[in-house]
Amino acid sequence: MRFLMSLALLVSAPVSADLVLNYNGFYGRMKKLQQPEYSDITLAFALTGETSGKPCQFYSIKLLSDQHDIVLDMAGNGEISLPYDEALKNSNAILQVLQADNVEACQVQFRLRSRMRLPTELSLSQLSHYRSQFDLLLDDMAGLGKYWLPEVNGLIVEFADTVAPPTMTQENAEVTQCSANRCYIRLDTALPQDSKWLFQQRPSYVLPLIDSRAN
Repeated sequence: MRFLMSLALLVSAPVSADLVLNYNGFYGRMKKLQQPEYSDITLAFALTGETSGKPCQFYSIKLLSDQHDIVLDMAGNGEISLPYDEALKNSNAILQVLQADNVEACQVQFRLRSRMRLPTELSLSQLSHYRSQFDLLLDDMAGLGKYWLPEVNGLIVEFADTVAPPTMTQENAEVTQCSANRCYIRLDTALPQDSKWLFQQRPSYVLPLIDSRAN
């Protein structure tokens, strides 16, 4: 699907050894997500291998400052849960990742996705709601660059395992493509207001989808 481009990976910061990053950079990004118009989406942070894309191997992940020593856990998909804490910002905390020996370099990925897991059946109104929030946030984050940023033309529905195409009408099937553990749904054409997609498993989350040809 060469015409599809995901914003699951907004920024990458490759590292070759232990990783030390200023918490304030994360805080600034998280601050935008505190606004009520972004209540159902989040910017997740993940540590993944630079080449494989698999979760990094590490000895420890911590937030450190003169006043803090906080141990962080990593989820199975490489995501880490960073607290949104003004005290950490004011104390100039750092994120310290001590990598395991003799492993590939890590990178930090910023993943724009839905905040909560979704039900097995998704309606057009639900998908349009997420599309609108993603589009608004990307414009907000891009600043003046929003004039060159393609619009969010649909959503990527991601699952933990390989997924079969959902139960849907023929009209919806024409804008839906599934591969491996993802289904790509285009929302830039008129669809019946009662459109629904019934999956065989619960989605893990949805991601924004943009069309690279639009730029």
